[in-house]
Amino acid sequence: MKKLINKFIDFVKKNKMFVITITILLGGQSLTYCILKYFQTDPIYINYYLDDRIPFIGRFVHIYNSFYPFVFLSLYLLYKKDAKAYYRGIISGIIGFLICDIIFLTIPTIMYRPIIPSISPFTDFVLKVTYYFDTPPLNCFPSIHCLFCFQVIYSYIFSKYNDIPKKVFIILYALLVISSTLFIKQHFIYDVISALSVMLISNILEKIFNIYEKIKKKKFIKNLVKTN
Repeated sequence: MKKLINKFIDFVKKNKMFVITITILLGGQSLTYCILKYFQTDPIYINYYLDDRIPFIGRFVHIYNSFYPFVFLSLYLLYKKDAKAYYRGIISGIIGFLICDIIFLTIPTIMYRPIIPSISPFTDFVLKVTYYFDTPPLNCFPSIHCLFCFQVIYSYIFSKYNDIPKKVFIILYALLVISSTLFIKQHFIYDVISALSVMLISNILEKIFNIYEKIKKKKFIKNLVKTN
C-alpha cells in the first residue's frame, strides 16, 4: 500500500500540469453536472424516430463505464507526446462543458429508459448500478461522454502523435464509447450530434481567440511547466 501511495505521489510530482488540468476538466464537469440537477425543472424529452430502431445492447455498459479511465489514459499519452495538442484539447474541452452547462440550465432534458432485459448476472448488476448513479437521467443534451470522446478524436487527428496503431485504436475506442451511449439508452441521436457540434464550436473559439498561447504566457503557468 505504501509503495502505491509513493508511486502516486511521484506521478503527481512529475506530471503536475497534467493532474491540475485533467482534474479541472473531468472533476469540474462531474461536480457541475451533479449540482445543476438541483436547479432544473420541467425537463423535456427529445428523441428521433431512428432512436427507436437502435437496439438495446446491454453489454456495451462495460465500454460506457470505461469512459473516465479511457479519457484519462488517452489524454495522458497525448500530454507526453504532444503537449500543445493536449493543452488545446483541455481548453476546448472546458469551453465545451461550459457551453453544455448553459444548455443544461436553459433546455433541461430527460431520458426514459427501457425495461432492462436479463443478459447475465454481472452485466445486469452493472447496468442497474450505472442507472442508479445517473438517476434522474437529466442533462442528456448534449452528451458529455460524447463531447469528451469527440474531443479526444479531434485532438489525436490534429496532433503530432506518431504511433499510428495506438492513434487508430484510441480513435476507434472513442467511437465505441460514443456508440455505447446509444446502445444502453443513455442518450439519443440528437445528444450525440449536439455534442459533436459543441466540440467543433469550442475548438473554433479556442483558435479564434488563441487562448492556449495567451494562457501559456502567464507567469504562474510558465513556472508550473518548468517544474513539471
